[in-house]
Amino acid sequence: MFVPLGTQKFPFGRIITALNQLVGQGKYKADEIVMQSALYPVQPEFTHFGLIPNEDFNRYMRETEVVVTHSGVNSIISCMEMGKPLVVCPRLHEYGEHVDNHQIEIATLMHDKYDVLICTDMKDLPELIEKAKAHKYKSWVSHREELLDTIRELII
Repeated sequence: MFVPLGTQKFPFGRIITALNQLVGQGKYKADEIVMQSALYPVQPEFTHFGLIPNEDFNRYMRETEVVVTHSGVNSIISCMEMGKPLVVCPRLHEYGEHVDNHQIEIATLMHDKYDVLICTDMKDLPELIEKAKAHKYKSWVSHREELLDTIRELII
């Protein structure tokens, strides 16, 4: 399992605690979970790193069975582009995990538009991880080139 939590220094102790419980219950071995985060408010009982090079990020994404991530757009889209099983766990303002609730807004949008699985209550995480392994969300379709073409037309 790969758990990318982004590069900003916002705490996300709830997800670390939930994953520690999975290790403690024997559902995962410590080396079967790899987390990347800029901040660790709770000591992980599994493999974890701070910032990692993009090549390592992409390797973990390719090799993992399932991705559990915060509601960071790059993490979500990278996962969707690779067609990886995915659970999105938005950081919530009420727990001091972010400055506002934009992550729940992003997660809700991705759920509504692409049928991505979201987890706001960590007690649901084990079930959602298993569900994600068979769940098929709608494919990501990038509109990047269309946007760039429109910008080029406006500039030229």
